[in-house]
Amino acid sequence: MAAIERVIIGNNALTIHLTDAARPEGRDRILTVAWTPASPYRRLEILQGDGASSCNARPMRVEARAALAHALGHAHQWLDELTREPGQSIEKLALRERRSERSIRMTLSLAFVAPPIVAAAIEGRLPRGFGVKRLMDLPMEWSKQWTALGLTPPDRT
Repeated sequence: MAAIERVIIGNNALTIHLTDAARPEGRDRILTVAWTPASPYRRLEILQGDGASSCNARPMRVEARAALAHALGHAHQWLDELTREPGQSIEKLALRERRSERSIRMTLSLAFVAPPIVAAAIEGRLPRGFGVKRLMDLPMEWSKQWTALGLTPPDRT
């Protein structure tokens, strides 16, 4: 047997109409419960290091995120070329791209940044001041990258 006849969702309350059979003795058939809908906008949680003040946290600049996305694209493309094409080398990439070999190597290091760090950067959850240069040349071990950046890895629960 159904206990609820209908539910009306309002801006500030839920109104629940009970069936006559489910109505408690001496009580009203209509229950009103205070309710506020959840915001459709997800609040960004800026990743912070130990002891950092979250009230002053501002996300990475949009321009820094765009530059990082562009550099990550190059890094993965070049890494793919280096691993798939036997004749390809950093020297040849540097000539083709009109960049120094050091610039190519530094950009290539972005291909090895831990995926959660990359996701946080692209989503704008890294603090202001993080960008291409700060994420280059990190340790290869992902757990050490968090420490090198002074960040606390998010809980995996």
